[in-house]
Amino acid sequence: MIVIFNVLNSAHEEVVQILDNIPGMTWKAKVHDRMKHKSDLPLNQIFKSKMPQRAKQTTERFVPVASKKSPDYWDWAAMNPGCSDVVPDIGNCGASPQVAVMNTFSDFRCFQGKDADRIEYSAQYMINCDSDFLCTSCDDDCQNYRVWQFLKDFGTVPESCISYKSGQTGKSSKCPNMCDDGSTIPASVKISEVVDICDTKSGLNEEAIKQALINGPVSSQIALYEDLYYYESGIFEHVWGTYKGESSCEIVGYGEENGVKFWKVKNVWGREWGENGYFRILMSPKYGGECYISFECCQAVV
Repeated sequence: MIVIFNVLNSAHEEVVQILDNIPGMTWKAKVHDRMKHKSDLPLNQIFKSKMPQRAKQTTERFVPVASKKSPDYWDWAAMNPGCSDVVPDIGNCGASPQVAVMNTFSDFRCFQGKDADRIEYSAQYMINCDSDFLCTSCDDDCQNYRVWQFLKDFGTVPESCISYKSGQTGKSSKCPNMCDDGSTIPASVKISEVVDICDTKSGLNEEAIKQALINGPVSSQIALYEDLYYYESGIFEHVWGTYKGESSCEIVGYGEENGVKFWKVKNVWGREWGENGYFRILMSPKYGGECYISFECCQAVV
């Protein structure tokens, strides 16, 4: 067992060395202990992967790009950390849409002044209680729009009432009829509308996302490849690894470094990963953006 562990460690370290020595790399790699089991081995070559085809999603409303120009820089995490700088961790559960969207919802309500102080809203409530949107398992292929729709139809309760337990257990539970401490479950908090920011026909949504960010963070999904597991810092660009599925995230800002434009994104893997839980990803002009970060993105009306 020790020999196998050492071989795997050596393979991961070799990947990091190769990634860090690719000409023109704009990001640095690192072996994160909790991510080791997620990467496919053996690892033998670095290559530019072809993006997979994404399933077409229905949209309620597309917000057209306005004529005014957006600011050159935006970062909610720096401008209003009291509302935005809580980084979630999905732990042993794959419920990234529920966790990411609820965190975005919590941030957005704070930005909009709906909550005097930021309130963390419960992802576990949806994981346990959703019976209509197929988001009741840590392994289900849940999508962001399903979580937002649940918030519109049913709402959720504060995290202080129903805390996130699936990160430890890797499972969902029965829909509770009382809070964790035995008190009465409060009235649920809902959204009034889900607004699609991105146009799935053109897939070119840079200005639309920038303008939406002025109101608050934008919920998005990315095509997840293995190399993101190794991300430590810099501006991420997909260069290696197999497609692992989709992951949900929260765009909080954008900027430019050494002539390279990027989106600043809050992830759901805790603060020990990436840049204190965040990552910057290339603002690419190609269809859907880098890893399709700008293909399916939306914002709530609270």
